[in-house]
Amino acid sequence: MTSQVVRAVSVIGLVALAAGCSGKNPAAPSQAAAPTITGLAIIGADAVLTSLSASYTVTATLTDGTTRTVTPAWTSSNPGVASVDGGGRLEGRIHGSTNLTASYEGRSATKNVQVVNNYAGTWEGRYVIRACTDEGELTDHDGGWCKAGAGRVGTVASIRLTLSQTGSSLSDVRGTLGDYDGNVTGMVGADGRLSLAGTLNEWDWDHEVILATVQIRGWESNLAGPGVMTGRWSEHLATHIFRIGNADTENELVTMTQTSTSAKTASAPR
Repeated sequence: MTSQVVRAVSVIGLVALAAGCSGKNPAAPSQAAAPTITGLAIIGADAVLTSLSASYTVTATLTDGTTRTVTPAWTSSNPGVASVDGGGRLEGRIHGSTNLTASYEGRSATKNVQVVNNYAGTWEGRYVIRACTDEGELTDHDGGWCKAGAGRVGTVASIRLTLSQTGSSLSDVRGTLGDYDGNVTGMVGADGRLSLAGTLNEWDWDHEVILATVQIRGWESNLAGPGVMTGRWSEHLATHIFRIGNADTENELVTMTQTSTSAKTASAPR
């Protein structure tokens, strides 16, 4: 009887010991859920010039507040205006706009990009005088500026225009015309047409005396294709020495091609 009691007590003790030991083992820690993407943001220019390109990237925001760059799938809503490749390189084709969309892990982001006619660079060509009027000594001497001089209707002359495009929309235009001193300024309109105006000076050889002043008025031009410009404008000439007078001409581009482009204005600032 005594031995049975001892065995019973021993069993109870072992059970209690086992229960106590099992209660001291800590539970395995649960792993935190991996952060997931809450949104995407497209980083890149608001505008790009035709025939040039701009590169875009995407930043993802995660549930833990961090961000990282991801490689999404790209699409352009208007590939005729601008096409995009798998690396986010957007190429401007014609004047207009497109929605650039990036998709990644069930999330997407869209950015509107304007494609602007590319007038930046140096243009060279020829123009013809369509109409001319003169007054003062420009009428009275040497047969007249319009009848026998440089303003004669039908005269074809050479032209050189150097332009830059700046601004967040790449629509602000500034440049020089030929060898005149001064600048022409203007903008590219919503329809892609270029308008310019400015007052230019022609100096003597020593750059001491202004011989004449030329006002460029109503310049309106457009692109007939990549690197080909068409357009018309008027000029008001005021001569200050020798033959003093005024002349007004209406001019039209015959040929005008882009001989160099400005790569620095390929895309607008971000």
